[in-house]
Amino acid sequence: MPRARAAFLVLLGTLAMSPISWAQAPNSLGSGKAPVPNVRAPLPRAEPPAAATAPAGNAMLSGPSSSTEVERRLPTTTATGRVVNGDTIKVDGRTIRLWGIDAPELVQACERDGRSYACGHEAAAYLRTLLSSVTVAAALEVTCVPRTNDRYGRPVAVCMLGDMDLGAEMVRAGWALAFTQHGRDYAPQEDEARQSRRGLWEGTFEAPWEWRERKLGE
Repeated sequence: MPRARAAFLVLLGTLAMSPISWAQAPNSLGSGKAPVPNVRAPLPRAEPPAAATAPAGNAMLSGPSSSTEVERRLPTTTATGRVVNGDTIKVDGRTIRLWGIDAPELVQACERDGRSYACGHEAAAYLRTLLSSVTVAAALEVTCVPRTNDRYGRPVAVCMLGDMDLGAEMVRAGWALAFTQHGRDYAPQEDEARQSRRGLWEGTFEAPWEWRERKLGE
């Protein structure tokens, strides 16, 4: 009987130690949870995004877009000219105001021999005669070198037909006045036309800038 009791006590001790051993053993099977990653392991290095390739000709799209700045850098234009009015022409499809002169507006009237006449149309007709002269039209083209822009953004240029300055010739013939806002480049030609009573100076007229201010409020 004492031996049986001793054996029973040994069996109880063995059973008491078994749950402790199972609690300390890792349980990686049947838990339903993913294993925790080793946070000390280095993460993969993120590759920098590839630089976007600039489209071809991108530099051509940069720079100023103002129509006014572009006009200021208008290169010398050479082509056949077409008359718009007495101080404005079109060269290669571009409207250009003649530098240093002001001619009557197309609808402007002046007086001569006591009668009203369309001096704006006559000024334009004289400029048209210069550009369409049979002696020069076949061999020469109009060359314009811009000086500035007007209030409408149009280039204002010195335009030559061969060695003839169109602005100077219009003032010399009396069909335009020296435009002092651009300077007095053609003051000598205006004095010559006045003394010889050419064109507008043959009768009475209102200066184009005064006519525009009175009629158009400009």
